[in-house]
Amino acid sequence: SINGTAQALENGKIPQLFFSGVNSYVFYLVSEKMSWTDARAYCRQHNTDLATVNEQKDLAELLKSLPSGFRYDMWIGLYQANAYSPWVFSDGSKSLFRPWYSSQPNNAGGNQFCVYTSFSGYWNDWDCADKLPFVCYTGELFAAATDVTPFHFIVSV
Repeated sequence: SINGTAQALENGKIPQLFFSGVNSYVFYLVSEKMSWTDARAYCRQHNTDLATVNEQKDLAELLKSLPSGFRYDMWIGLYQANAYSPWVFSDGSKSLFRPWYSSQPNNAGGNQFCVYTSFSGYWNDWDCADKLPFVCYTGELFAAATDVTPFHFIVSV
């Protein structure tokens, strides 16, 4: 349940929960910077996964829900195992939605196998070892705002 997940996340010191409206997902912004692999492990340890973004509507909801003044790139769940593998989401979701920056993905340096979304909504492939804030999500679609109570955790990590 969302309340159980929220409690687990609160105990794990995830700092922000934001609910993205009706017929949307619940996203959790973690402002602590981690590598993509560590971020995925952190989300999974707290019964979530790195965010899957299936369509423009989801991305728009996620971005408009960011805290005021938040201007950082954020890991999402999209990655590829190697340069010859397809791009997939870490939770196994199948989506072809890819709002790449112009000339991306380019695998510059031969080691860009993970994806971040910028606060402006464009995606870029990037070195998975770099440390960025990240977005977890439950993967559960909520039909009405009454399904979850929006709140913010005010704790530091």
